[in-house]
Amino acid sequence: KQQHNSVDCRRGATINITTRSSIYLMKTAQLFLSEVKSIVISTLKYLHRNAWTMIFILGGAYVCFDNFVHPLIHKYQTHQSYKQATDPNRIAVLSPDMRRVRARQQEEAHQRALQAQEERKEKGKVERERKRVKSPEEERWDNLGG
Repeated sequence: KQQHNSVDCRRGATINITTRSSIYLMKTAQLFLSEVKSIVISTLKYLHRNAWTMIFILGGAYVCFDNFVHPLIHKYQTHQSYKQATDPNRIAVLSPDMRRVRARQQEEAHQRALQAQEERKEKGKVERERKRVKSPEEERWDNLGG
């Protein structure tokens, strides 16, 4: 047997339940949209009345933050960073490593300096040889491939 989903109305006519629920949903949607519309309109009216006030308040807040609050925050963060960097416990742990790294850097710099000195000596020898005036006998010997 098939059930008949219908509801009796006051006037005696029957309306299908799905039709009635869709009518209810449409009315609910219309009410919701009218509520949204009224909220948007009232918000726009409020903004129209108070826009300049809001702009000046936001601008003043930005200027205050930029000139007063931000420097204080920066100063506090710098102080905390310095405090952590100079913590005696941290320094005690890092000092041996720092000395080891600096000694290695010093050794590398010394090796580079010695290498640069050797290169300068070699360049000096080559330059002196190039600028040296050769005797006629040396020139003949060089020309012969000697």
